[in-house]
Amino acid sequence: MDTTLVLVILIAVMAIGFAGIALFVNSKLGGLKNDTALGLIKQDFQGMHERLDKAATVFGGLQQELGRMQELGRSMRDIQDALKSPKLRGNIGEQMMAEMLSQQIPKGNFKLQHAFRSGEKVDAVIKTRNGLIPIDSKFPAENFLKYVQSKDEAEKKRLHKDFVADVKKHIQAISTKYIQPAEGTVDFAFMYVPGENVFYHIISQTDLYEFGATQRVILVSPQSFYHYLGTVLLSLEGELIEQKAKEVMSYLKGIQGDARKFDTELTLVSKHLTNAKNAADSAVNSYAKLSGKIDSANQLSLGDVRPRKLSAETEKPKEETLV
Repeated sequence: MDTTLVLVILIAVMAIGFAGIALFVNSKLGGLKNDTALGLIKQDFQGMHERLDKAATVFGGLQQELGRMQELGRSMRDIQDALKSPKLRGNIGEQMMAEMLSQQIPKGNFKLQHAFRSGEKVDAVIKTRNGLIPIDSKFPAENFLKYVQSKDEAEKKRLHKDFVADVKKHIQAISTKYIQPAEGTVDFAFMYVPGENVFYHIISQTDLYEFGATQRVILVSPQSFYHYLGTVLLSLEGELIEQKAKEVMSYLKGIQGDARKFDTELTLVSKHLTNAKNAADSAVNSYAKLSGKIDSANQLSLGDVRPRKLSAETEKPKEETLV
């Protein structure tokens, strides 16, 4: 409601209130006949005075509220004036899109302001195994805002036609500049529409969504873009799981190789140990034989080796017989 109209209504209400008070006082004075009536009138005046004080307090509060409403109205007009700038609207859309990316996609899997060899920069790309997914957020909404605000039917029709032409031109630019498989992109791109109401109008009142499909450009609203990002996130998680599985398999193959090498070395050590055991057993046997011989030698008696005594006959030399 307009502030001036509110003030007029309040003034009228207060005027009616004061007129009612005047009529009430006149009726009381007309019936004044004694002191008792005068006392009653004083009491009534005192009660009315208190009520007027309260009304003044309420009116002061209303003035403060009206002041705040006027300030809020000025702020809203300032915001509307600011949003008339296409560049500022584009920056807001880009910030919203970047915030959604940071909430849904791991930091290392997306990049803002990705540059191509041509010098063109796309607002963001998502890095996937199949390539980079370009995302544009510079939606041409100027003629749409004029279309919504216009009251003239002929002008609305013209503005709507201009709006559709602007969006188609922008879709073609996205397809030409940002879908670059030779530079690692996928064969499609996202066009971020920063407003559910605008997106609903596009899919219900125009052929822009179908036209975007022919140009390999997918139009998305904040809500549908959120769901697309969820799908991309699942794909990225699948890639991560696959990558980790490959790392685990590579690690297991390494362990298998080490196990085979260890088995070879263990077999060689076992062979050496067997040879060493056999040699030790042979040495033990040889030592046992040698020890037995030594023991046998120690058991020999000295008497067995003394010379025998000669008999008397053998001790005397035989006399030679003379012939």
